[in-house]
Amino acid sequence: MTIIRLWLLVLIMTGISWVIMKLIRKPMHIGLIFLFWIVAILGSTALLYMVSVWFVSSQ
Repeated sequence: MTIIRLWLLVLIMTGISWVIMKLIRKPMHIGLIFLFWIVAILGSTALLYMVSVWFVSSQ
């Protein structure tokens, strides 16, 4: 269920960012914005997971 929430967050942030970029007249391809949010959200989630596993294994 958590992964579905993360994908929903990625889609919502992609839409919001795309609209904001259109409003400030600096349009970008929606695919690039989507890839950015995938890397930002899912990458930070994976990094936090790895750090927590490292902390648990060091005890």
